[in-house]
Amino acid sequence: MAEPSHGMATNYAHLKQILANYLSIWNGNLSLLDATLSPTISFNADRFPSPKGGSEAFNITTREEFRGFVLRSRTGWDKYEFKVYSWTGHENHIAVRWKLDAVIGANFTALPTTLKQGDPVTYNGTDFLILNPHTGLIEELHMAQDLITLFHNLGLTSVTV
Repeated sequence: MAEPSHGMATNYAHLKQILANYLSIWNGNLSLLDATLSPTISFNADRFPSPKGGSEAFNITTREEFRGFVLRSRTGWDKYEFKVYSWTGHENHIAVRWKLDAVIGANFTALPTTLKQGDPVTYNGTDFLILNPHTGLIEELHMAQDLITLFHNLGLTSVTV
């Protein structure tokens, strides 16, 4: 990817580092949260089916709430690793197309599944990150996940919302 031609506080090298940190957080390195996300954030994502029935909207407004979301997302998997298909960045914006490579663990309860421990699960998504132009930290996260693919890959034939 060519370096963006517009000079700004968030240059190409910084965008690349923030993206690397962001993916490392999702891959389990929570020590990078303070160097990657603003203390307060705006988080937008698809609703997820709730274990109680229906679906839940996410209400994440702080870095610490995002930490909890990542921890909950990683719970119950024997492997949970994000890989990048492609990404681009310009000024204070990053868009990344990712793939999750995961393996069901013994304590997987996040969603119903017909899969057993040791079964692989993959799906894709695209995250759009907006950085604060002064601090260079992520202040907005927009996640578009291919949830229908995830549900199919978990062996589901229907989802109640």
